[in-house]
Amino acid sequence: MKMIDQETILRFAQLNVEAMAMNDAALADDLDEARSRAHLIRVAAEEMGLAGVLEVADDVIVLLRPPGTKPLPGYGHAMLRLAKALTAH
Repeated sequence: MKMIDQETILRFAQLNVEAMAMNDAALADDLDEARSRAHLIRVAAEEMGLAGVLEVADDVIVLLRPPGTKPLPGYGHAMLRLAKALTAH
């Protein structure tokens, strides 16, 4: 059985907190905050070697588009996929 150290558990917990904050921001129509959280998740996923999470985080970032622009259709679904990818680990 694979041992998971406390730091890894804490990093996963923080990723999930970021995902919840990203979703809450999107629901509050604060898309700049959602974009910021998506980038934080992407960076952490890359550092942790979570290829699946990284791929979906990239999708969220692309669909949210840059600050000051309207997001593309499907960004909410991508956020749901990101939450599912995080719980799969």
